Amino acid sequence: MADDDLRRLALARVESELDRLRAAGPAAVADLAALPPQDAQAEEGLTVTTHVNAEGERLMVLVEAWRGRRTLATGGFAMSPDGRTTTPH
Repeated sequence: MADDDLRRLALARVESELDRLRAAGPAAVADLAALPPQDAQAEEGLTVTTHVNAEGERLMVLVEAWRGRRTLATGGFAMSPDGRTTTPH
């Protein structure tokens, strides 16, 4: 797979995981904050890692897609207790 195609795939997997977490809501996302980062295998040898950290009342979510030692895409958001999300800049 060409590098550009692999990056597009990685970005799509990151966006998909972020959408899944937004839909799951704050209680489910808060449960992940008590766990170490979660890895999920994806196609083309990609690994998607989800990190959740509690920062005061907010949950900080970071999702990375990588292969080998190379990070191909990242994304994240902050989730408030009512489930609203914002993307820090």
